[in-house]
Amino acid sequence: MDGITEPVVLVLGHPIAGNPAQFTLERAFAALNLPWRVFSCDVSPERLPEAIEGALILGFRGLLLDQNLVTSSERGVDADLYWREEVGQSSWQSIDATQTWLEKAILDFFADDQGEIGSLLRIGPKVASVPVGIANEQHQSPIGWASPESIEHSDVIVVSEIVEPGQWPAASTKTLVIDFASGENDHDAMRSLGYTVWGRDELRIGVLMTCLAQWVKQQPDEDVLTEAIEEYLAV
Repeated sequence: MDGITEPVVLVLGHPIAGNPAQFTLERAFAALNLPWRVFSCDVSPERLPEAIEGALILGFRGLLLDQNLVTSSERGVDADLYWREEVGQSSWQSIDATQTWLEKAILDFFADDQGEIGSLLRIGPKVASVPVGIANEQHQSPIGWASPESIEHSDVIVVSEIVEPGQWPAASTKTLVIDFASGENDHDAMRSLGYTVWGRDELRIGVLMTCLAQWVKQQPDEDVLTEAIEEYLAV
């Protein structure tokens, strides 16, 4: 897929149906006037290591794994973004794209207000992609509930379960909620209480922007990705 043909990247998921990554990346490449192409394939978690190696052998320039595929794999796959630094390179470079984006985005979010992030609260099971050491203190509530006091005194709240924001106090300071829950949490209720919320769409856009930065060293305006995802999900 190198040489006389245009560069091609691959998106893997299980299931892949309903994943907006290919459609959104195609819009991004078009906005950047780049002749890159995108393929999507379904691969089962137990075949994932073979698929990653196969994509390298077949000459794909980049590879993105859906987060559900990474978390369901039992074969020790801990990265979701792969790329070659040079055409024909015989090995992948790889990172956790969600973690890479979150580390910068969280620091940028608080950059104008405070020099450091005091407290991070996790509600629900631990999410591996949350950057380690991003806050001075970290607290864990393994179920979908945390005391109003712990919520009130947190700068960042990572949610991985369905929660009841009606039981939350109003945000007394600038507070960021990052929602990894597989179900639908009430983001409007959280925002009405003064919280900034990053949910599935914000995480998707962050991951795709990170992909583009590694694959082509360029990024379009975020509105290109936002509009593409909205159009895809509206169909």
